[in-house]
Amino acid sequence: MTSSRGALSAEAVDLAAERRLRREARARWIRLATISSIVVACDQIVKAIIRGQVSVGDGWKITSFLSISRVTNHGIAFGMFPGRQAFVAVITVVALCGIAIALARLVRRNLFAATGAGLLVGGSLGNLTDRLIHGGVTDYIEFSFWPTFNLADCCITVGAALIVLGLMQGSAADEETNS
Repeated sequence: MTSSRGALSAEAVDLAAERRLRREARARWIRLATISSIVVACDQIVKAIIRGQVSVGDGWKITSFLSISRVTNHGIAFGMFPGRQAFVAVITVVALCGIAIALARLVRRNLFAATGAGLLVGGSLGNLTDRLIHGGVTDYIEFSFWPTFNLADCCITVGAALIVLGLMQGSAADEETNS
């Protein structure tokens, strides 16, 4: 009798652990979607304010090395592929699909990756929205030593860094499991 109870309780523990893992994975996907949505909304609001308040080429000097200057980027990072919005849009969509496939497993089990993926996807969608609606990305943060960029670009960069942290954390956890 005891052995069947032990087997039954071990099975119950396994089922409970499985349900907990599914709940955690669902929460991470919700986190990714929520962060992405917030990033897209904030990015589009700030860009609309910049487009409404600052003419292309104009801006405000904040410090000796930081300005808010409106620039329309008709390419991708650092102005590469200028004037090829359709090409850039297709590359963005393909990259987002590839990222989604590559991160699907990692996002389910890693909080850093879920957060980073939310930032990266939100930033990419924010810039893609600009390309499709306005024919180019509105950039406005200008450091004297760096090309002009925007909030979406910041989110993409921070998101990529968090994904790398998640990958490193995942690798360490995998190594501990295999030891």
